[in-house]
Amino acid sequence: MSRTPRSRLALQAVLFQCVKASETSNLLLVDPARELPSSLKEISGQAIQVLQYDQITAQKMVKLRPELVLAPLLTERFDILDLANRLDAFGFTGKLRAYSRPLPNIAAIRQEVRAAHPEIDFDIFTLPTDKCRDN
Repeated sequence: MSRTPRSRLALQAVLFQCVKASETSNLLLVDPARELPSSLKEISGQAIQVLQYDQITAQKMVKLRPELVLAPLLTERFDILDLANRLDAFGFTGKLRAYSRPLPNIAAIRQEVRAAHPEIDFDIFTLPTDKCRDN
């Protein structure tokens, strides 16, 4: 068996726990990893929307009304603090979850985002490492 299916199953399990624990049914994925949307398809009861970072506008936030926003911690175009700033500017006060490979400073990042945006319920979860995944 190749690494990708095992990675997809691990990713799906972690995300399933994140979504179910948050008790939300309206999910916005921002710049998801290649395997993320397909991994979430098997989670029933979720309204899942996918946007790229630069597609997030006030109008789309009003239309989609996400309860949970899920995004990578860091990409080439933005980091989670950039996304939190944008969401806050559009009045978002829901749950923001970042996913990342294991990092030594996750607690510091979590504290920085929470301090800058106390009205947003923010947390980070780590995914199993895989050489095929960048973040």
